[in-house]
This record gives sequence, structure tokens and C-alpha cells, in this order.
Amino acid sequence: MDFNRQHNIFNPNEQKLNITIVGVGSTGSYMAFALAKFGYRNVKVIDYDIVEAHNIPVQIYKPRDEGRLKVEALAQEIYEHTGERIVCENKKIDEIYSFETDAYSVVVVCVDNMEARKIIYQQMKTSGQPVRLIDTRMGGEGFSIHTCDMGNLENREQYEKSLEGTFKELPCGEKAVVYCIMSLVAETTNIIKKIEKSESYPTIVKREMKNYRILSN
Repeated sequence: MDFNRQHNIFNPNEQKLNITIVGVGSTGSYMAFALAKFGYRNVKVIDYDIVEAHNIPVQIYKPRDEGRLKVEALAQEIYEHTGERIVCENKKIDEIYSFETDAYSVVVVCVDNMEARKIIYQQMKTSGQPVRLIDTRMGGEGFSIHTCDMGNLENREQYEKSLEGTFKELPCGEKAVVYCIMSLVAETTNIIKKIEKSESYPTIVKREMKNYRILSN
């Protein structure tokens, strides 16, 4: 692909980061697609789920994909659009799963429950690597992004606080909407670009699209 229209913003030939996306549902599937379109070649996705009918309106999958493994359907979609092949793992993240990370690793968390987030964080914490963790959280017409530099103690403590407390379950008809997902993916892709270029980036971004409010810190 010819990236001439963006190379002053991000040149794929200069990429160093290795991106792992955990969970390829609504946010994760579009996240992998956006990064591939942006020019990232070192993308790995992890999920164990299959495509169901209710996934199709808010995830990248097509009706033909119903019943397929999400990672396989996503890999095909990205290859058809970019000619690039992503690395796929059809696995569930639990306490015995072992991440392969290094100093250039960015782990994007796109899971739908807090327990999985805690498991992923503990894995990153015990790895000893200065991994960057980007935790995406979405519900209805709002989302938040929490970033954590595992080499920064203050950053880790702040992120740990975000993992505590109780979280309200949204009604079935208010869990996800595609334009909110697209906005979340855009903000997260921008943060990854900033990490790649050693630019400053926020530790927390919160967006409420219904009332057009956005906060960052």
C-alpha cells in the first residue's frame, strides 16, 4: 500500500512497536483493522470466541462470518483489505496464559469484564518489561481509555485504582453503538502513534458522545 498521504504523520517503515490486541469484539476487531490500515504490520490478536448474529452490527464481521472463530474471520478481513497477515491466537486469557512481551510491546485491552483486565495487568506487572498497556472501556454512548506505562510506579498505582470498585451493567439495548466504537478506536490509534513517536499522551481519556463531553489527563 502507498502511505504517501500520511507519511509525515506516521511512516509505517519506521515502526518499532509490537501490538497485541486482547479481545476482538466490537472495539478490538475495528482496532486491528484500523492499525493494519494505518500501516502496522506487527499486530497480534487474541480471542477464543465465535461470531454470532448480534455481533455483526457493532463488530467488523460480515453475515457470512457467523459461526466462525473471530480471530480467523478478522485475519481474512484484514488480508483482503491490506494484503497483510496478522498473528492470531484462539485462546482464552486466564492465570496460566503467558504473554510474550519486550520493551517495544503495547498491549491493547479490549475485553468486556474487569476480571480479565486484572489478569492481564498482573501478567504485565510480573513480566518485568516496560510494556505500555492501553485499556479501552465502552458502554452505550460513552467510553474511557486508561493508559499505563508498566515502567512507571505512579502510573501503575493510578491504573490499579481504576480496576477497583463496582461497575453498573448497562441494559442489553444500550451496550454498544458503532459510532462510539469508531471514536474510541480513533483515539486509541492516536495514542499508539504518540507512543511510537515518543510524544506525550494522556493517562486517561473520557468521552461522553451523547452530551459531547471529553476529558483527558
